[in-house]
Amino acid sequence: MDNFWITKQLGGGSFGTVFEAQHQPTGEIVAVKYLRETFSSFEQCLNLPEVQSLSKLRHPNIVQLKDVIFENDSAFLVFEYMQSSLLDLMMKRRTKFTEEEVRSLCFQMFQGLAYMHRNGYFHRDLKPANVLVKDGGRVVKIADLGSAKEIDSPPPYTDYVTTRPYRAPEVLLRSGLYGPKVDMWAMGAIIAELFSFRPLFPGESADDQMFKICSVIGSPTWESWPEGQLLAQNLNYQFPKIGGVGLSAMIPSASRSAIQLISSLCSWDPSARPTAAEALRHPFFIGNYKIPRAIPLRQSNILPASNSLIFA
Repeated sequence: MDNFWITKQLGGGSFGTVFEAQHQPTGEIVAVKYLRETFSSFEQCLNLPEVQSLSKLRHPNIVQLKDVIFENDSAFLVFEYMQSSLLDLMMKRRTKFTEEEVRSLCFQMFQGLAYMHRNGYFHRDLKPANVLVKDGGRVVKIADLGSAKEIDSPPPYTDYVTTRPYRAPEVLLRSGLYGPKVDMWAMGAIIAELFSFRPLFPGESADDQMFKICSVIGSPTWESWPEGQLLAQNLNYQFPKIGGVGLSAMIPSASRSAIQLISSLCSWDPSARPTAAEALRHPFFIGNYKIPRAIPLRQSNILPASNSLIFA
């Protein structure tokens, strides 16, 4: 880390701390994530889910991992620098997004997700805090792939993924067989939040989360989601019998096509949710944007250091 000058702290959590830093040989501004976990070898650092996934994913709407550094039993992940998170952007805005702004933000997220899913990974922790932006939201990149999973990895999967307001119902019901459609549920919740600036399903516990979902979209039935009813039976859980106020009542500023997209993404049955590629073809987006190509692998301008590996 001798080549990096830490300029300020950007954030942190149980995983570690993120700093803004300058690479002294080049002057490039980057983000450095210091991980609290101790490591016994450089190879152990390279086996982290975030490193494994980002070393293979190169797309304009997925944050770029530039370097991995191992020093004194510690790991540092070096990323391209982004100005803020989507959550920060919402908190600092004095006015809500226009529908055109929501469309642009979400289209970029779906592009990143479609590429990610097509290349064998799903995120599992999508939320506004894990989406990075710059230029006021004109550039959007999915980040924080610490919970990312390979789609073809053998189940069961842990049920403690995704921050609660964005957690799909099959995960709340402790299914071990979920897949990329959990990302699509999260996208539905995020789109709604971009319109209203408040979480669509702000549950304070797993049970309260399920109640909040039912109160908005209505409780599932055996006909609409038989697999969910079986999962609930295994937990001795009973869905509340309520009809739901409807998405239009929760986000009245959203257009009909936006409500239709959110409704399909927040379907109880995962198989009824569109894929990311299908979402890009939804009428909410048609005719507005072109899909850019994935970023080709290229040499980074950060020079390798001892126990360091360059991916970009």
